Amino acid sequence: MDAIDQAQQDLTRGENAQARDRLYAALRTAPASQSILELLAYTHLLMGDRAAAGAAWFLTSKADDDPTASAAFEALEARHRSPIALARVLPINAPSEYYPAQAQERLARLSAAIRSNGQQWVPPRDTVYFDEVGVDSDDFLDDEFPTPTTDGRSRRPIRQRVVATLIIVAIAATSASVVLAIVFS
Repeated sequence: MDAIDQAQQDLTRGENAQARDRLYAALRTAPASQSILELLAYTHLLMGDRAAAGAAWFLTSKADDDPTASAAFEALEARHRSPIALARVLPINAPSEYYPAQAQERLARLSAAIRSNGQQWVPPRDTVYFDEVGVDSDDFLDDEFPTPTTDGRSRRPIRQRVVATLIIVAIAATSASVVLAIVFS
């Protein structure tokens, strides 16, 4: 029996909080699951929390003009007056491209609203970490300041290469220490 079936059984027994908690836990293993997000939104509606339902529906393909969803979106915006506050309550557990086009459009509008307020926000899972794609010392080089040579080509300053290498070594050492702490604690 999967999390959705278990949550539906919880809801039939009237254990709404249990269903909600089960669905949030399921989002950790199926981060962009539309069926989990949909059931989570309905669970929040059953619990009388329209704003939380809006947060779950925000990441689905639910149409903005759907009467139930639009009321939930309005409640979400009313509860969280600033765009950054609204962004922080979204149950984002996957990169934004994993969500349907409608959700990606909402996230893009939200990001634009946050930027217009002079703030910055990147959906949490849109951050790229070095161990996912690798890091090259050239990633830290500044192309606007090349050092020209006599043959017309440009070389990177040695100081810039040393700083980039030290940053990479520091990142690797930090990661290694965290892994060792987890393994041996």
